Amino acid sequence: MSISFILITFLFQMSVGMVVTVSILPPAIIDHNFFRSISFWSWFFTGIGLFFWHKATFTLPEIFGGTLPPESTHLTTVFMWAFALLCFQLWFRIRWLGFGTSRPELFFISAVGLVATVVSSLIFRPLLPPAWAQNILVPLHFVSASLVLGGFLAGMIFGHFYLVTVDMPKRLLVTMAWILIAVMALRVFAFGTTLFVFDHWVKPDSNFLAALTDFMGHGIFFWQRVLVGLLIPSVVVAMIYSTARIGSNQSATGIMYVAIAFIFIGELAARYLFILSAIPL
Repeated sequence: MSISFILITFLFQMSVGMVVTVSILPPAIIDHNFFRSISFWSWFFTGIGLFFWHKATFTLPEIFGGTLPPESTHLTTVFMWAFALLCFQLWFRIRWLGFGTSRPELFFISAVGLVATVVSSLIFRPLLPPAWAQNILVPLHFVSASLVLGGFLAGMIFGHFYLVTVDMPKRLLVTMAWILIAVMALRVFAFGTTLFVFDHWVKPDSNFLAALTDFMGHGIFFWQRVLVGLLIPSVVVAMIYSTARIGSNQSATGIMYVAIAFIFIGELAARYLFILSAIPL
């Protein structure tokens, strides 16, 4: 399950997060080629993910139920195909017909993608009581991971467009920095909420935190997830904001390239821990 789960969720969540992130930006004053690029990579990554979604054989650990529930699987497929087609038509219109886009259209595509993300998260709920905790925590982590992965990737692409399109207002890069701060805060909130809920309701009779953080076990992956995937990106995103605020677009873009590397490593560690322990981190 591990390789298929990591690859497919990375591609799906990254694609959705990119569109959600750019939907907050004002399309009227941004080069349409930026939205063309975002829509292209979104449908491209989603298409690859759908290919592996159909080809991969998922053998879930017993704690995840062993097999994928067919209802949620079919529903995920429908929504991801809808998201991919919406992104494709947006790319096609901008690339070949010279049209632009609008915020309502971006909001609609984002909504379809977020629904697909939530539905897909329900497939991978661990069979750990209480059920309400899994129904909240797993979708929260899928959505926050999507926004972090797609947000930083979209931010990196946005910074690149600033370097080649000099007439875009500099304040938009500050807006992007605030978006990245918000999605990073949501990801940290999801992480902290999981630890709190597991400690109080899911595993109140066991010292699961000691087992999770112990270097004699898999603690190295937990601390990698915390330090590389959460702490360092939180510092880096503050640096992005400070450089964007003074108009240093090239520096902010360079820092975004660094940030996406840390985000990817952290999310890989989080998925490994999820598969290993059924704790969404």
